[in-house]
Amino acid sequence: MENPLVAALVITAIGMSLLFLALLLFYGLLTLATRQRQSRPPSGPPVAATKGPSHAGQEMMYQAAALAVALARAEAEQASSLVSAPPGPTDLQIPSQWWSLHHQRRLARNQSRQRAP
Repeated sequence: MENPLVAALVITAIGMSLLFLALLLFYGLLTLATRQRQSRPPSGPPVAATKGPSHAGQEMMYQAAALAVALARAEAEQASSLVSAPPGPTDLQIPSQWWSLHHQRRLARNQSRQRAP
């Protein structure tokens, strides 16, 4: 192996074959894990053969959902009342000095393009 081109080709061939063997190994492991997972019976309780919850059960679910939403809104309102609002106008946010400088530079740079002769 005196020729560097031959040595590079041999190293490349060995490296590529190891790479593809590793890919095949991982593909085999994934396939084996998938088959193992699919062959297991479901571990959860058996599902009832009913079409859905009864009318009374559905009404209770709606009430529970409404109660949960009401509680979440009450907690959010309570948390927002504990946090004091920052002083000054809340609708208008004053940009920082860095943003103002950036905006002024962009306008000054494009000023020559905006004016037509």
